[in-house]
Amino acid sequence: MTATSDSSDHLVTGVTIPLVTALDRRGRPDPPAVLPLLEHLAAGGITTLMLGGTNGEGPLLTATEVRDYATEVSAQWRDLAGEPARILVTVPGAGTRDTLRRLEILDDVRLDAVVALAPFYYRHGQSELHRHFREVATHGRPVIVYNSPGYTGNPVTASLLRGLLDEPGIVGVKDSSGDARLFARFCELAGERPGFGIAQGAERQLAAGLRAGAAGLVPGVGMLAPALCAGLFRAAVAGDHATAEARQHDVDQLTGLFTIRPGVSGVVIVKAALDLLGLCPPHAAPPFLPCTETELEQVRDLLRHTVLHPEPSS
Repeated sequence: MTATSDSSDHLVTGVTIPLVTALDRRGRPDPPAVLPLLEHLAAGGITTLMLGGTNGEGPLLTATEVRDYATEVSAQWRDLAGEPARILVTVPGAGTRDTLRRLEILDDVRLDAVVALAPFYYRHGQSELHRHFREVATHGRPVIVYNSPGYTGNPVTASLLRGLLDEPGIVGVKDSSGDARLFARFCELAGERPGFGIAQGAERQLAAGLRAGAAGLVPGVGMLAPALCAGLFRAAVAGDHATAEARQHDVDQLTGLFTIRPGVSGVVIVKAALDLLGLCPPHAAPPFLPCTETELEQVRDLLRHTVLHPEPSS
């Protein structure tokens, strides 16, 4: 199986950027500060943004903060990207009621779909997870299920996805598990329901995911190199897998950022890189700590030796 352009109208088709949340020095969302990054993404050929995910520090922001940020960024993005600009917003929650409350607060925001995580903190059985996603899907927005077991502790399995295919409000999956066999199985299952799309969120497996049948990609490093990721997608869709693999190599170099401070705290490193490139402030939500001087020097060094070849400020 390989990626095709047959589902070009699907919400996860192409490259979706999991956008950071620009914050001021006090840790409050600052939508105007993200404009240089939005311009960078539009120039790189991106049309779809995902707000409020783990890379966007969504679980550390209040529902009201996410709503206000999404409202302003959505308007900015539609002005910049034109048609078919799309906005997805992630709705993390410790449980179903928390998730539904976040959904309700987004009711007045112009967005195209919500991205629903499994609950976190407690470990849940597959029947409980099915019920959770079903209740989210009855709210009325198209739902993309976000499989991120490293953060939630509650994986979406192939059997769970098979059951979720019967929920008409659920239209796709973003998989960040990094499990290539599971991802291939997800793509097979998606083929059983027209209009259901799978997006690859594991950055070192973008080209492989497209060969397996992914509809799209969700790479965090796409904020740094949107044209690179868009080019990888286009090459794979055209069947030029040699070019796609070459682009994958460049993406792999950029993922070295995540080894500087491993874990979800990688958001601090990504924001530092964006700041060095003049695209977004470096501030992260507490309790995250800013980069140390050693980490900043590692970020500078990595940027100097990647496909970006920037001249970061000191």
